[in-house]
Amino acid sequence: MKRSVIWLFLLLLAGVMTLGCGSKEEKYIEDEGELAARVEDWTLTKEALYDYINRLPANKKEKYNSPQGRAELAEDIMAEELFYREALSNELEKREDIHEQIENARRAILAQAYYKEYVEKRARPTEDELLEWYNSHQDMFMTLPARRAQHIFSNSKEKLDDLRARFEAGEKFTTLAHKYSEDKLTQNDGGNLGYFNPGGYIRGIGFSETFSDTVFKMELHQIYGPIKWEKGYSLVLVNEIQPARLRDFSEVHKEISDRLTREQIEKTKREVIREIRDNYDWQNYMEEFYRSIQRTPAELFEYAQTTPDPYERVRAFEQIVEKFPDDEHAPQALFMVGFVHLEELQDKKTATYTFKKVLDLYPDSDVADSAKWMLDNMDKPLPKFESVEELNKKISED
Repeated sequence: MKRSVIWLFLLLLAGVMTLGCGSKEEKYIEDEGELAARVEDWTLTKEALYDYINRLPANKKEKYNSPQGRAELAEDIMAEELFYREALSNELEKREDIHEQIENARRAILAQAYYKEYVEKRARPTEDELLEWYNSHQDMFMTLPARRAQHIFSNSKEKLDDLRARFEAGEKFTTLAHKYSEDKLTQNDGGNLGYFNPGGYIRGIGFSETFSDTVFKMELHQIYGPIKWEKGYSLVLVNEIQPARLRDFSEVHKEISDRLTREQIEKTKREVIREIRDNYDWQNYMEEFYRSIQRTPAELFEYAQTTPDPYERVRAFEQIVEKFPDDEHAPQALFMVGFVHLEELQDKKTATYTFKKVLDLYPDSDVADSAKWMLDNMDKPLPKFESVEELNKKISED
């Protein structure tokens, strides 16, 4: 029986499994027969040896890019097989500490295999579910509009008036920026500002609402200015305009699949556990103790409102929704998950998803109108409030 232990050996080589793969064109193959090494009935094929070499980055590959290097690598892999056989001969697997390690590794491998096969696969959404989620959350996959532009900066408006006239007379904008711009960061690059989004950071400018708002009203390949902004004046030439666009489903397919799987994995895990545990005599003593001291939904809600840590607050609110989805506190708790993500964690995407989830799960609840109001007003300054009831009152007054 032929048995290769090359992959076990790779695990023993520090850092090997984290290395990148090489291309097929770089594969080292020579017509020297099928085998690279042999010990009794164990064989290491040249194909396996070359496959290992080609998984290394270029700088590591060079070490084995010679008959001597490949011979040394084959010797190292063969040595691992020799050590393995000698361990069997000396019955090391029967030693208590080693036997325990082997059993623990076997147990972990099988448990992980079952988890991947019967939990992860089951938690993964179908293609129809992915497409439905994509179509109902397209606002999450819109890219911001962008501009690519150049500028010539000066504190003198008259200087820029003169440079604009020279540009309109036929001189190149890049040349003028290189010679005369007073922005040292972009001067040597012909005034290149790179790509930027509305209200975002701009190379050589920083954050300037005045500059950004003006540029995003400009036409392509036309010169504007001098425009006045916080630091001085700029002549601006827009080189490229990228409109906002919806990312294609194929671009975000994996992102959505991973997200929905993460959301379903714990639920699926609990379902599988419930399905299989009755096949066994079991008892979770710690769970029994925990349940004896478990907080009620009202106690969890009060704790979430008083804890200063926003992440702990989110966890407490989520625990209400997860463990007591039909409790009167659950809709408010889910709403507060979205609000904390928006206001304190600055995570607009998660907040948007959570407010939509409020409308999906609790459309007739007292907080449904609040969730809709939050979705409609997310980009505006939000009112300060002490409770969900107070927010509802303010929304009703509006």
